[in-house]
Amino acid sequence: MNENIEALLSLLPQLESSLGTENPELAEYLTSIGLLLYHESRLIEAESFMKRALDIRNKALAVDHPDVGSAMNNLAMVFMAQTRLEEAEPLFRQALSIQEKALGFEHPSLATAMNNLAELYRIIGSFDRAEMLYKRAFEIRQRFVGDDHLEVAEIQYNLGVLYAEHNRKGDAEHVFRQVLKTQESYYGREHPEVATTLCRLADLFTDDKDYDKAEPLLRRVLGIREKLLSPDHPKVAESLAALAVLYDVHGTHVRAESLYLRAIEIFKGALGPEHPHVIGCLENYADLLRKTDRETEADSIDARIEAILAQDE
Repeated sequence: MNENIEALLSLLPQLESSLGTENPELAEYLTSIGLLLYHESRLIEAESFMKRALDIRNKALAVDHPDVGSAMNNLAMVFMAQTRLEEAEPLFRQALSIQEKALGFEHPSLATAMNNLAELYRIIGSFDRAEMLYKRAFEIRQRFVGDDHLEVAEIQYNLGVLYAEHNRKGDAEHVFRQVLKTQESYYGREHPEVATTLCRLADLFTDDKDYDKAEPLLRRVLGIREKLLSPDHPKVAESLAALAVLYDVHGTHVRAESLYLRAIEIFKGALGPEHPHVIGCLENYADLLRKTDRETEADSIDARIEAILAQDE
């Protein structure tokens, strides 16, 4: 268990006794625990704390108080992480409406609510609504913190993902390059967030079969991850697998094979032999074996995959 969560939980009974079970200060404390649980992906527990915090604020505050909107937004985030989108959407919408009425249409706090609702619309494929909200959130943050701030880049990144998913690759590339410039300015050239954005750019070029542009980006990502993480980290394997796919489709099968094999071993060691990442790499490796006229070896890999899937069932 996360030590911070454990410490907060141990103090909770004492706080409930001293403040009472319906005190707004207690709601703030419950929210802190809920957010830590959310970031640990302990979503069922997080939901319980967020619901309790919202209930306290609903009883103690006016219906249009911004803290009520904030509590709704937190609970909606938990629902969205659980893919309970039909429950999340009305909460996000209500939270945004409350905050707009209480704080005005240009308050910086609105950007977070807009970004969250836009993320939900992106997930369900509602492009126009997502784009409109991302752009509004971007403009609000830009007005308050400037063009080259990480909080602005966060929304730009999400907008870039939206464009990439809807095949607006020119717009996506432009946005991702802006994000990359901001991230490199803040973090330097070797940082996990920089690597993530480079991956997004490389995906755009790979999809367009522009391998000469994709390869150096993927090699740079691999270099960053090998430097910052352990050699057997799943993110290193992820980069190896991405490069292997690129070399595979480009016909450079010898290089692709060695990368597939390294990625498979790392994924097996870090995630277990039955993990979907292992199966995905094995499937790609079997395809490569067939391309290089090694049908017997490919059949052996297929049998291995079938055994793993049968064991899962």
